[in-house]
Amino acid sequence: MKPLISVTIMIRDTGPILDELLKRLAAQDIKWSYELVVLYFGKGRKTLKRLIPHVSRIIQIRPEEFDCGRSRDLVCSLALGKYIVTLSVDALPVDESWLQELISPLVFNKADVVQGELRCPNSDDPNYPNFFYWENNYILYYSSEEKRFLKKYGDFGFSCVNLAFRKKVWENSRFTGASYCEDKLFQKRVFKAGYVSVYNPKAVMLHAHSYTKVKKLFQRIANEGLGWKEVGENYGIGLLLKDFFRIDMHLLAINAFFKKRLKYNSEILFFFIRPIALYWGNKFRKTIY
Repeated sequence: MKPLISVTIMIRDTGPILDELLKRLAAQDIKWSYELVVLYFGKGRKTLKRLIPHVSRIIQIRPEEFDCGRSRDLVCSLALGKYIVTLSVDALPVDESWLQELISPLVFNKADVVQGELRCPNSDDPNYPNFFYWENNYILYYSSEEKRFLKKYGDFGFSCVNLAFRKKVWENSRFTGASYCEDKLFQKRVFKAGYVSVYNPKAVMLHAHSYTKVKKLFQRIANEGLGWKEVGENYGIGLLLKDFFRIDMHLLAINAFFKKRLKYNSEILFFFIRPIALYWGNKFRKTIY
């Protein structure tokens, strides 16, 4: 019998949080059948061996073949479920009802797409050592590039870290066309097609990253800039200057610095790095990573 739900993840080589994710997925209390489908684009075999006992299917591609949009479409095309869930390997369900909450609006015909809630973990969470300080309260995304987009395409942004949709919606919308920010391109197409999207604060995932190096942070944000260009959003010099001279943000950084909450140069310099990296990626970057 085909599963009703396909939970999908795209994974490169990763650390111990993968084991915690697989454990929490296996513990979900849900009425309906589901499968776990993984696209693996890593180099080694350690992560692959850890995955094999827990997943329904593994699709393997070379790292150089990975593209967020095309790769996500590949894994969705091989999903058997009527409903598809997209996750990130660095996101963890907060409880055993997460999947039931995320899928219910689809099953009961209240929505075509469901966006679950994302929360930053507590500072002492062992699953997220040294996570980036400015992920607290979504400050990582303080800049202006998404504001115009949301006015045109919905009140909240889609994030494939915790997203569910009907497979028929994906078949008519798809992710291909954006090598990064593919969830925003999908949102744009979903909105234009007239599908119903809802935000469900009861379907909660923890999510955070570690950017201890300036270079790694810059690359990540430059990828966003490229993604927004592919979605159709321009991050020009006017927005760069507006975001660069956000005095309120710089005062926030000074306060956090003197309270010794900032451990890395990437955190100290974040409000200078983000607008420059976004602009560079939006104007000059050709490929991700």
